[in-house]
Amino acid sequence: MLLPSLRISGGVKEALRLAEEMQATGIDIAVAALWRSEHELDCPIVPVLPLSSFYAKRTTAPLQYPVLLLLFLWRILRLLCTSPKTRYVLFMTHFSTFPMAWLAPWLDWYCFNQDVEWMFIPDGIGRRLLRRFILATSRRASVITTNAYISGRYLFEDIRPVSQASIWATEFWIDPDSTPIADRDIDVVMLPRRGHMKRLDLYQEALAALKAASIRTAVMTPDSDIQASLAPIVPVCLLRPTNEEMRQLYGRSKIFLLLSDTEGFGLPPLEAMASSCVPLCRDSGGPRIYMDGALSSNLIPFETSVSEIVQRVQALLADPDSLTTLSHIARDRFMVGLNTTATERRQCLATLVNKLAETTSAARQ
Repeated sequence: MLLPSLRISGGVKEALRLAEEMQATGIDIAVAALWRSEHELDCPIVPVLPLSSFYAKRTTAPLQYPVLLLLFLWRILRLLCTSPKTRYVLFMTHFSTFPMAWLAPWLDWYCFNQDVEWMFIPDGIGRRLLRRFILATSRRASVITTNAYISGRYLFEDIRPVSQASIWATEFWIDPDSTPIADRDIDVVMLPRRGHMKRLDLYQEALAALKAASIRTAVMTPDSDIQASLAPIVPVCLLRPTNEEMRQLYGRSKIFLLLSDTEGFGLPPLEAMASSCVPLCRDSGGPRIYMDGALSSNLIPFETSVSEIVQRVQALLADPDSLTTLSHIARDRFMVGLNTTATERRQCLATLVNKLAETTSAARQ
């Protein structure tokens, strides 16, 4: 399984989770990380093979990438020479790993597509080319998605996923001691991040407007520069908090605000829902999976201005009865999804085991 790096992110966590679950079924799997990262996830259960000692930086990555391609090809060829009877299968997890597959066309490919990744760059020729490349690689591979929204996007492109490793937040995020929503001391919590589609500009504008309206806010972020810029205006600003710190903060908060342009899923609002925190999200795709029914009214159309979003926040806070009702609905929706996605995930793993067994059997014949 190829990962860009072990950088702390939802996409990397989900890829490692799938790798660990595959290993638990008896599949022999190892992870190759292209780059190192200053802030890496704890070493997972599966073996991790660093492909290089390069640290991921936007300025140097384009120059390092040709070297990574050669290192990958050398690693694959060495494996084939030292273990000629072993049947290898290549799992790719992000579009930056897709070029590696084209250097090994004799392998079976799997694409773990968690998002519509060509949307990560601004509209233009670059996005169109990236879209064609991602779709071409996905058509050549067996595609695994993470939810019905992403599956639908690929079906629209005439690519039928072989299975769906459905994402859901774990039971850890359920806080049995959370304060009733009317008594919580934080009105709005949010998680701004780097990235073209994460819309840090909207978060900055919203935080200024919320502060002017005397609405109590809290921020979590994995990025040091964002924490440094927001700390002076936000009473609670956590840098790379632990899961326990995040859960405690959700349990103190009334509303989780998400302002991204696009999300393949959007795990943080769902984690907050486990603590009865009410999600209010721009309609970025993935949140539709869990913001259905009564919660769908909290999906914000893209054309909504920041000032209008702040008015939505104020209206929710001014109606404690509706806020309490929505908090109960959010918690109940979390519990329902916890069970259904666990079943879907077991079905996905069974499909993978069968497909890999067929691949091995065909190779032996």
